[in-house]
Amino acid sequence: MQRLPRYAVLQPGARLHYAVPALLARAGALAALYTDLHGDHRSLRALGALWLQGRQPPALQRLLARRLPADLPRRLVREQVMATLAGRGAPALLQRAAREGFAGAEAVYTSFINDDLETVKRARDQGLSVIHELIISADAGRILLEERRRFPGVEPPGEAAEVVEAGIARDRRKWAVSQRVLVPSIYCRDSCLALGCDPARLRLVPYGIPEHWFDLPVSPEPGRLLSVGRVGLGKGHHYLAEACRLLRRRRVPHHCRIAGAWQVDVTTPLFAGPTYLGPVPRSRMAAEVQRADVVVLPTLTDSFALAHLEAMACGVPVVTTSHCGALVRDGVEGFVVPVRDAEALADRLQQLIEDRDLRQRLGAAARRRALDHGWSRYGERLLTALQEPPAAEVPPP
Repeated sequence: MQRLPRYAVLQPGARLHYAVPALLARAGALAALYTDLHGDHRSLRALGALWLQGRQPPALQRLLARRLPADLPRRLVREQVMATLAGRGAPALLQRAAREGFAGAEAVYTSFINDDLETVKRARDQGLSVIHELIISADAGRILLEERRRFPGVEPPGEAAEVVEAGIARDRRKWAVSQRVLVPSIYCRDSCLALGCDPARLRLVPYGIPEHWFDLPVSPEPGRLLSVGRVGLGKGHHYLAEACRLLRRRRVPHHCRIAGAWQVDVTTPLFAGPTYLGPVPRSRMAAEVQRADVVVLPTLTDSFALAHLEAMACGVPVVTTSHCGALVRDGVEGFVVPVRDAEALADRLQQLIEDRDLRQRLGAAARRRALDHGWSRYGERLLTALQEPPAAEVPPP
């Protein structure tokens, strides 16, 4: 195996539970992780200690749940505490990385969308290679625009069409200066290709989850449906709500729970049906999955929802759309329905609720499928993609 270059990882938030920097550190290939704020920082731990366990405000609970993996050396983590608390975490992260010469790294691994374009250009000027990880489908902005036109006033207006197109133009420029563009799903790959990304730069690297998910005891409650994600038009929760109303009219016993912050007024008729839990800390999320009968993700735009992989690891079948990645195969580990099709969603949910043998069969297949997507297998796929030489010389920025 050839030697990997040492990477400076630019990562806002706790994506994939810090899997990328941890895997690179384990391979001896991490120069530094530049991030905004993590839950192991002493100031956050001290703040959290002011409350009884589990009584902290939800926002603080979410921050405290951003725990660094044990194999990620703390000395390599460079967070921006005060800037993050002041709402400037991401810009401060990028500024510090550039100011410090990317910690002497030979390469940059970035999971920003495109607001780091100038930073990665600077890295290229310094002779560093750049790996860009696409964390959401490249056409997400256009899809959200279309959905907001279908349902005016449900969400804040969001970005105007010209801003969305300007963002896509920046995506194209970032793809052009990156040696590799890593995508987690076929849907993401196809969205990049449709918008002009050079196919020679694209590599498919599906995500993974910590192996402890495979050891959790489960006690699914028949008819208990779980959806995870920020509640809004992009995740398709209004179609799930309509599907729940259809199930109620069909007298199908069910209880649908949605875990995620609200972008919309969930008390309006459009969202009537499910129970909305609001933000659920990572520490409590596993308990929700362990009791779920079916996990349902009717997303319109996503990349690779970890929620469906976590559910599959617990033997829970998943009903989703083709815009959530391709881990779930229709009729094998769950069902794949068209986007924006509440009736198809209701039909498949009813089928799994009423046919217990089918539910058990698909759940067992889901677990088998998930076993190939633990952190160790994700690490193997990631390092393989990073070791491949560039297919073609990258044009100068």
